Amino acid sequence: MNLKAAQEIFWERWASLRHLISTVLASHRFAHWGARSRIERSSKLMSPHLVVVGNQVHICEQAWLNAKDTRGDGQPTLRIADRTYIGRFVQINAWQSVTIEEDVLISDRVFISDADHNFRRADIPIGMQGDAYIGPVTLCDGCWIGIGAVILPGVRIGRNAVVAANAVVTRDVPDRTVVGGIPAKIIRHMDAKG
Repeated sequence: MNLKAAQEIFWERWASLRHLISTVLASHRFAHWGARSRIERSSKLMSPHLVVVGNQVHICEQAWLNAKDTRGDGQPTLRIADRTYIGRFVQINAWQSVTIEEDVLISDRVFISDADHNFRRADIPIGMQGDAYIGPVTLCDGCWIGIGAVILPGVRIGRNAVVAANAVVTRDVPDRTVVGGIPAKIIRHMDAKG
């Protein structure tokens, strides 16, 4: 084995160890933490006691899981099901109901929210008007959210649907469709064979 290969193996093992340490330190803070799930270092967790994580979930570095209990019942507002992948720099705001079902792939820099800033009053800065829950968000089994996409409140992404890179999704996406653009529109339908 040459020196370069040995160095690569060392750094891969070092990164794995750091991710393991990060997972051990963070996992006990969640409402539920599934078997063989992991969270990479530098992820930002707001109220993780309101977040349920299934089995074999991978949350990459710098992800921001931002849960809030605007219902006031103390129950989880963000549910992430088995085998979901959440990329780097993803932000998820869950004030009442964000559900990510099984086998979902969320690429880097995706924004998902069930809430929005209040901006009704023109005489008060928007940052001082607070925020409010708008509607539930559901990412159904097997869907793929492309890099830089935005999923707005009240949206359901269908089973095995694809949201193209940088799309802004403002309405429901049917099962087995590809959507893209701003606002996102159906690009094509997929049959069982692809």
